[in-house]
Amino acid sequence: MGFVKIWDKEIKGKVYAVGDIHGCYNLLMSNLEKIGFDFKKDLLVAVGDLVDRGIQNEDCVSLMDQPWFTSIMGNHEEMCIRSREDRAIFRCHFEHGGKWFYRLDSDTQQTIIDKFKTLPVVLELDYNGKKFGFVHGHIEENDWEAFKQSFNDPSIRGADQLAMWNRDRMEMGNAQYTHVQGVDAVILGHTVTRKVIKRDNCYYIDTGAVHWGTMTILDLSQI
Repeated sequence: MGFVKIWDKEIKGKVYAVGDIHGCYNLLMSNLEKIGFDFKKDLLVAVGDLVDRGIQNEDCVSLMDQPWFTSIMGNHEEMCIRSREDRAIFRCHFEHGGKWFYRLDSDTQQTIIDKFKTLPVVLELDYNGKKFGFVHGHIEENDWEAFKQSFNDPSIRGADQLAMWNRDRMEMGNAQYTHVQGVDAVILGHTVTRKVIKRDNCYYIDTGAVHWGTMTILDLSQI
């Protein structure tokens, strides 16, 4: 899978976005039931960090096998992928909710790694006549097309790392970041907040499912 994915499958029902799930599978399923999610027609897009910190991590990995579900890559998926080759990443992952992963046998770990490697860092999706972008942590550029092109520009190093790990756009009073041109809304997670935060046309929807049991599922038809 490349860094950027353009959604090309038919969407028969509604599209929802969910904040960082972090191993809270039962919470997700109960919240989907509450909103009347149609598993035959609707689509749920996760903003990454499906795993770690919670206790139902393998169940959350299995979400990737469902036709009604898709996700981008978060920094916690990346840590699973890189932990075998980078001791610093291993230590960071182990200390920040990744212990479950290292209790698994090597073959199971590799199966999960292979699944996570298929996740894009950025997803673009057209729905209800609007263009939506999905990024886990940060969008550096104020132009969606320029942001997508940054992943193919050899002069820009670490574009994927910025997108998954950075939080600068969330900083108050940072005049460098404004409305993102060329996209109607960008949906992000990564930074835990008590409620959904909107900065220009960027929506931060990680409301602390694993911390406070408050998982946000955003109805994109309402944006």
